[in-house]
Amino acid sequence: MIEVAVPISISGIWFPKISNNIENSGSIGLTMVLEPYTLFEIKKGEEAEIFFNNEKIEFPNLEYLKKKLGNLILSAHTKIPLGFGYGMSGSISLAYALGSIELLGKKEDEAIKVAHESEVISGNGLGDVISQYYGGGLVYRKEPGYRGKVEIIDIEWKKICSKPIEAIPTKSILKESTIALDYIKEFLQNKTIEKFFELSRKFNENLGFKSPYPRSFRKKGLIVRLEDCNEQSWITHSPAKKGAYVI
Repeated sequence: MIEVAVPISISGIWFPKISNNIENSGSIGLTMVLEPYTLFEIKKGEEAEIFFNNEKIEFPNLEYLKKKLGNLILSAHTKIPLGFGYGMSGSISLAYALGSIELLGKKEDEAIKVAHESEVISGNGLGDVISQYYGGGLVYRKEPGYRGKVEIIDIEWKKICSKPIEAIPTKSILKESTIALDYIKEFLQNKTIEKFFELSRKFNENLGFKSPYPRSFRKKGLIVRLEDCNEQSWITHSPAKKGAYVI
């Protein structure tokens, strides 16, 4: 058995790009890669199974993962819920890929590609796997796909917290909106955490997701706030400087 740690991923702005070639599909965008890391225990198995906080789950990506990488039993332990917008689906797929490298002898490049492809095929995400693989805090995906160019944006971080409010399918937010590219360009001219929150709020409001709190934005089924994090019901975050890794 091995243990793997994977950070969460909260995207603020994204522009989906679907190609005829699955590995080149993905998104251009800006994503916060944050702590807490999810801890995964992984071992070989006769069948492929996924457990989430000790409960066996049906995971849409699993069929593709086991077909391409082999059978593993993966157990995730985290206080972060699945299906709210924290990139947990990407976390599971990425952990499965890292497990296949360590336990089944798969090549790293191929395993990460399969993890990304499993997300694209299931409609669960277009950029989480890549962002979580690199880590670094604020990730700018310049090109789509698992080989897409990635830049880690160096910013001054401030206190960040989030609250899950509603489980929503990712497919509902994968809409192509060219305004995303305008917002990304605007952010790159003023690379601060405040500007990221400001533009992420505008982008997500354009998708119909509004937050009632100032200095915050709603991404899918969660709300992320900047600095106003004193309430106990909120989950606090810090930048994940390290990408997913085997412990």
